[in-house]
Amino acid sequence: MAATPAPQVVITSYGARWNDPPREEAPALVLDVSNRLWDPAARAVTRDMVRLTGLDPAVRDSVLATPEATGLINRTAADAQALLAAPGRTAPVRLHVYCWYGRHRAVAVAAAVGAALTARGVAVDVLHFHLDRPVIHKDPTVGERCVFCQIIAGTAPATVVREWDNAVAILPLGGVTEGHVLVLPRRHVDNAVTDPHITGQTMARAAELGAELGSDLNLITSVGAAATQTVHHFHVHLVPRAAGDGLPLPWTPQT
Repeated sequence: MAATPAPQVVITSYGARWNDPPREEAPALVLDVSNRLWDPAARAVTRDMVRLTGLDPAVRDSVLATPEATGLINRTAADAQALLAAPGRTAPVRLHVYCWYGRHRAVAVAAAVGAALTARGVAVDVLHFHLDRPVIHKDPTVGERCVFCQIIAGTAPATVVREWDNAVAILPLGGVTEGHVLVLPRRHVDNAVTDPHITGQTMARAAELGAELGSDLNLITSVGAAATQTVHHFHVHLVPRAAGDGLPLPWTPQT
């Protein structure tokens, strides 16, 4: 039996959310698909696919059917092959492909790039770091029904006061003090305990904005209806305060 050739290219998929990327001593090509191709946590049509992975045909085919997928995969394979052909190179080329959770898009794209390189006669290993991490989104259709997701997508009106790559700040309807804003993650999560990593990112943005105000303030979020949460997309109220403003907390009367 012929020996399996040593890999010339090693491709690793992973999820950015887990804050545990592959550790390499040498530089690696990096392909970010966290905000492109297909998001299983934000499309009702893919609800039944969320518990699958990018190795399952239904998920793989949905990812690769995205119009830009073929060009992206072919360009990435060509880049890896060009690095492999660099004069004096002896070590394998390393390619890291990541999406948010590392279960769907990154897995499918890493496998597809591997297949494209194999077809060109390149020996490839494909590894998936986070394929078995837990599914966080229990109901992926909620994002399509969510008014905050619609605001972020630009399909519902709102006054946006600040934008970041992972969050936005908007004026609430009926703010309770002058300067009251809401800070929302761009990625839909139900509340502050759904995905602590997103909560941390969003709280950091709220703190940045609060620091610019230079005044006393409340940073407030709620988890669940009994705790006064009315919109089930995690959000942080940033509420400037002044002595004697008369604002009680919580804002809704309790009996």
